[in-house]
Amino acid sequence: MLDPKEKQEETGKPWGNRLARYSAYLYLAMALMIVGVATASIFALNRSTDDLPTYSTPEFSFGVALPPEDSQPQVIIPLPPEESEEQPVFGENSGITEDTSSDAPVIKEEPAYVLPIEGGEVQKKCALDKLVFSQTMQDYRTHAGIDITAELGDPVLCYAPGVVESVKEDPLLGVTVTVKHEYGLVTVYANLDANLAQGITPGKQLAVGQVLGYVGNTALSEKAERPHLHFEMILNGARIDPENELY
Repeated sequence: MLDPKEKQEETGKPWGNRLARYSAYLYLAMALMIVGVATASIFALNRSTDDLPTYSTPEFSFGVALPPEDSQPQVIIPLPPEESEEQPVFGENSGITEDTSSDAPVIKEEPAYVLPIEGGEVQKKCALDKLVFSQTMQDYRTHAGIDITAELGDPVLCYAPGVVESVKEDPLLGVTVTVKHEYGLVTVYANLDANLAQGITPGKQLAVGQVLGYVGNTALSEKAERPHLHFEMILNGARIDPENELY
């Protein structure tokens, strides 16, 4: 066997150069192995993340492993309370009690009009465009109103709210009160007693049903008739049949 020196002489190449070449081969092989292991690891990592769910937002998407759906906390949004009808506030806790006493005021609606004589009936009809026989005058003539049955001294009521227009003693119809109402209506109350209700003078404001006088026997043209109230209606200056308005 040749020693290194003899071998060097035989080959003509230094021994040191050959050893350096062998070391380079070894380092290259180790580097290739490291690269291979790294490549395999990266490939395995990519395969393991491919199975994870992907979540997207308008700006970006990313792969994240979220906890199971069953483990996520539930958010309960309370519904608004249902609307219910308002209930009366009467009760022990409200401090307000319903007034059921008999002293509570009762509001009554005022009637639009009343009969001038309570319970009176027509004993002589209106005759504006024809002649009727007069027991007192013993002739045929018109009758401008109606005669309502009554007893002497019975109260005479105001037909509707109004103002006393005049108080006079008519030569034929006796003591007469004229009342002016709204809408151009005027009512005439004749054959009254001379003693009228207190305060009945021109300009007096009267309420519906207010007493203005009493049944008398002052109408000279109707003295032969039974006691009654002679009642007329005038609308916008023209006489109308009161029976059509009262009954």
